[in-house]
Amino acid sequence: MSEGGRRIAIGIDESDFAEQAFNYYADNMKKDDDYVILIHTPERYNVMDANLGTPVKRATVLQEILEEVKVKVRKLEEKYKKKMEEKGLKAGKFVTRRGDPGEAIVHVAEKESCDLIITGSRGMGMIRRTILGSVSDYVLHHAHCPVLICKHEGYKK
Repeated sequence: MSEGGRRIAIGIDESDFAEQAFNYYADNMKKDDDYVILIHTPERYNVMDANLGTPVKRATVLQEILEEVKVKVRKLEEKYKKKMEEKGLKAGKFVTRRGDPGEAIVHVAEKESCDLIITGSRGMGMIRRTILGSVSDYVLHHAHCPVLICKHEGYKK
């Protein structure tokens, strides 16, 4: 455990699964001196395969996509800052990383010397998880610290 309280990493996105994981931590596990690091990896868009016409048109579309991502990230950060206040969480920060979500969560949690990683689970079946991969599965197998995977359907509090 780090000096001055636990450092808790929580993987978040726009999903109900992420919100349920955050709420579970805040309602059942938080301590007054916890420092919460919310980790978000924006959705990736593959524009290279799209037929967008001229290079100028491609650049315009790419700029629009990047602006849309910035707006989504800003809204998500505002939402979780408000939730932290509502749940009485006094210290923390919001971190955005590009790339694979599982790798980003593990990397940031290790860099920040986190004591625990919390993530939601989308509840994919074995076949989908084998084909697509799973963020929670990756985090569980690569994290340097304990991992809590919240699989509470309907947990909203």
